[in-house]
Amino acid sequence: MLIRPIPFPEEIDRGYLGRVMRFNGCAKEEDAIELMRVWVGCVDKSWREVSSLELLSRVAGVELPTFVRRHTSLPLRRGITSYQPDLHHGCESNKNMLWSTGMRVARTGAYFCEMCAKEDVGFHGQSYWRREHQMPGLLWCPKHMTPLRYLDDESAFFSPPSSLMENSQVVDASWSNEIMGNETVLRYLQICWGLMERTLPLAVKAVSAILRGKASSAGFQTYGGPVRAPLLSDAVIERCGRTWLATVLPVLADKPDGILSSQLDGVLYLTTSASSVSAYALASALLFDTADDALNNLTGPVPAVIHGRQRRTVDIGREALIAGYVQARGSHSQTAALLAIPNPAAAKRLNALGLPNLIESPSKNTVKAAVAFFVDKVSFVKSAELGGIGQDAMEDLIRTSGAGLVDVLNEMHRPSGGRGSGIRRPLQLTPAEATATSGRKAVKYSHSLRPEQRRLAQPDLIETQKVLQ
Repeated sequence: MLIRPIPFPEEIDRGYLGRVMRFNGCAKEEDAIELMRVWVGCVDKSWREVSSLELLSRVAGVELPTFVRRHTSLPLRRGITSYQPDLHHGCESNKNMLWSTGMRVARTGAYFCEMCAKEDVGFHGQSYWRREHQMPGLLWCPKHMTPLRYLDDESAFFSPPSSLMENSQVVDASWSNEIMGNETVLRYLQICWGLMERTLPLAVKAVSAILRGKASSAGFQTYGGPVRAPLLSDAVIERCGRTWLATVLPVLADKPDGILSSQLDGVLYLTTSASSVSAYALASALLFDTADDALNNLTGPVPAVIHGRQRRTVDIGREALIAGYVQARGSHSQTAALLAIPNPAAAKRLNALGLPNLIESPSKNTVKAAVAFFVDKVSFVKSAELGGIGQDAMEDLIRTSGAGLVDVLNEMHRPSGGRGSGIRRPLQLTPAEATATSGRKAVKYSHSLRPEQRRLAQPDLIETQKVLQ
């Protein structure tokens, strides 16, 4: 027997899972999942065939696409994507995404409003976790205009917010009020909410083209070469402040002025996802006067003048070239396609940087071999075996590799939209961490790291500058 609570309006998936656990006396998430699998009758199927998200939707009595759109952060996290943008959120044709990233949180920690929790107890007899409060960068409750409370622990979603008052932290009221008056931040949040309300994501190529045209008209640099014009990333930092950005896009908190950021500036010239949806939302919030203007333009037709493929080699700087190589997972031809430059030019410059052409296929995987040898410190012979390549090919790979390949492999191998297993994933800072450091040294990594790798990253800004010279 399974007790099936009715989901509350906009109740976040993990919070609903927590209520299923409590109603059925399950102490662990695994126990609740197994109980639901028995109830659904799919114990003989793998979790890839029937994801936890699909189980929850069946228990809730809500169709899967509707459950995904109303009770998960996936419509926001996937709001602008290069991966199958023609598929609706929650589409069963894309089960890969449902089991790999369907229930992933959108921000570090679990957030709730104290007044909402008290009202819920009075009205519903219990409190619940609202999806809206989990939006990256939101520091206050839009209904009560009071600072949110939070815990830096995802397991908090398994308990009712009303039981966590004493153990939670509260966002500093003066800082929350200050951010509440920031028009660019407000536009960003409204754009995020607009994306979360859509049933279909936007294609990165179209969004990038529209933002590039708008940024060009405003005088910002729209290519990845040497900096010769104002940078969009610098303008975002100036408007939003490094401290708040550390809770949204932490790499900007440490970025030196005048230095390109592939995560933010890259949204203008990389034709696949250069960063999270937050980067595109931030760029849109700065370039458009209102959130409605931004959303209307992003969902409208792409300007004809931007449709054509541009051939440019001189303008592509080293950072942009490396960022493209990471996005293309080491493929020279795909890097050339991303940056709209000729294949021979891309291959020549990447080889000069010691970044060899990597191949991923069922029978030959030089990416896997390179990661095994350079990152995981596996032996030469074993690395070649893992990648399905001969020792001669492994020797050529090592001989043509440069000193920067290890850093690139680490960046390439982090999780991104459910593709690849990954080693690390940068996380946003909590409000307390951001205010304690004034946003600086803002990059920390997920617990997918090995224990010895779990540490705060402190980027060497001098080396960053050298890369671009």
